[in-house]
Amino acid sequence: MKSLDRQSLEEQTRLVSRYVAGDLSRSERAEFEAWLIASPELANEVEMERRLRRGIASAARRGWLSRNAPRSVPSPRRHWHVAIAASLVAALAAGIVMFAPRADKPLVAETRAPARHLPLVASRTVHLASVRGAAGTPDVEMSRADAPGELVIQPDVVVLTCEDGSIEFECAGGAAPATPQYPEYEADLVDRGRATLAWRSPRQSPVSGTQLSFSVRDLASFRAGDYDLIVRGHAADHEEVVARFVLRIN
Repeated sequence: MKSLDRQSLEEQTRLVSRYVAGDLSRSERAEFEAWLIASPELANEVEMERRLRRGIASAARRGWLSRNAPRSVPSPRRHWHVAIAASLVAALAAGIVMFAPRADKPLVAETRAPARHLPLVASRTVHLASVRGAAGTPDVEMSRADAPGELVIQPDVVVLTCEDGSIEFECAGGAAPATPQYPEYEADLVDRGRATLAWRSPRQSPVSGTQLSFSVRDLASFRAGDYDLIVRGHAADHEEVVARFVLRIN
């Protein structure tokens, strides 16, 4: 592949679409992800493409689109009005309006402050949509003084595909997509202030009809500050960051 700086707008748009759809070869994906890490603008394009596909797929499953709608997903640059409409569909369904991706920070040793009290609440469950809330606003916020003994995070990040891995409105024979895009998912909590890995979940496989659930224990022992909650999908030959959220501990 040519350098992204030398590619035309059309070529770059097609490349982003192929990356999100999983159509790149292993070497192409590795090269593209190296560019992705170094380019916030490209990361925004990828996130827009994901939101567009999820929004249209969600609308199609709810019957909001006619069955004879085009099967291919339009480019967000060439058909911006469709992208905005799809993003609004996703936002209305999730009750949020905006996403702001950030570059990953280096992960090093785990660091925690000693626990100082017993939790007032045994467990708290938080449901997170596939895209973030308003810019600068944490998705989850709590104080160490009343932190639960266990925080159960359920992010809505599993994209359903056809059996061949394609992301379509409907699969062969009119069936709805039912295969998770990745067989396993895991979550990390990264301390922004220190750029350290504070917690990592075990990997889990998505179960039909249920959401992923990641349990973080003893939050009172974490340092006060902002944490990036990073959710990754894992396949046999690669992994991908599928969502980022912000947890703030006061």
